[in-house]
Amino acid sequence: MTRAVRVGDETFRAVQSALPDATQVVELVGVIAAYNMVSRFLVALDILPE
Repeated sequence: MTRAVRVGDETFRAVQSALPDATQVVELVGVIAAYNMVSRFLVALDILPE
């Protein structure tokens, strides 16, 4: 998801088998998406860690 945005079927099936509750899958995707957004935001603004 971080590199290619789309998640392959095999990867998605593995996630679903590890997290059988659909809510957990949605939360995982949300966390990954939020982390990607923050990292891109920081890079775009050239913000470095202290």
